[in-house]
Amino acid sequence: MISMLTIRVMLVLMAILTELDAKETTQDFISKYNKYNTVCRGMGYESRSCKRKGQGIIAFHARTSSTLKNIGNQAVVVFGKVTLNSGSAYNGNTGIFTAPTDGIYSFTWTILTHPGYYFNTEIVINGNIVGYNNVDGKSNSSQYEASSATAVIRMKKKDKVWIRTHGAGSYAYKYWSSFSGFQL
Repeated sequence: MISMLTIRVMLVLMAILTELDAKETTQDFISKYNKYNTVCRGMGYESRSCKRKGQGIIAFHARTSSTLKNIGNQAVVVFGKVTLNSGSAYNGNTGIFTAPTDGIYSFTWTILTHPGYYFNTEIVINGNIVGYNNVDGKSNSSQYEASSATAVIRMKKKDKVWIRTHGAGSYAYKYWSSFSGFQL
């Protein structure tokens, strides 16, 4: 038994094949392609993008460019040493990621602190808290301490995400603290 979907696909293919003509111009072909593409989308098929591989990828990675000391409550943590910014959505001067398109994004941030210090952070979207990261260098320890956290966030175009201190941040080690994200 042949399904209705199979019959529809066969009809579209037959229509394309019967209209093929050796004298057809490029414009004729494009016009027919657009017409049949519309039919296919109406049947629930998604159209594919003609972007080259690698185009349209939204991803960034940045590190702190200097040691951060005694940062007050809810201060934006600026990861100013940008090593990747595909899509140019992260601003290394402000520490803010602005979604260029609607979608689901994954963000990860890591903070390394000096022995005896702490640095508590939170990730926010448009000022609303989404998650926390707590790193505590333990007062009697001689070890550096690091902590990472990840948040997956549904964003609308122009929504903003950033990392800010939660409480206060006494010490975040330069170059070893980072923030990264990408669109899923």
